[in-house]
Amino acid sequence: MVIGYTTGVYDLFHVGHLNLFKNAKGMCDKLIVGVTVDELVQYKGKNSMIPFEDRIELVRSCKYVDAAVPQYDM
Repeated sequence: MVIGYTTGVYDLFHVGHLNLFKNAKGMCDKLIVGVTVDELVQYKGKNSMIPFEDRIELVRSCKYVDAAVPQYDM
């Protein structure tokens, strides 16, 4: 079994994110996506427009994603 992993903020989710998940899923059996927590986004000197809990729920709802997990560090 091949497990794929990718990460991102996924703020203002768009078709590019969807294409990323679709392509990544095509290369593995199980796709896990790390969603950057708000604190890490702020550490980078930015702010997310959509709160973490909403962003991770959007990612989880994508049919190509098998699991979404918080990303706490780089």
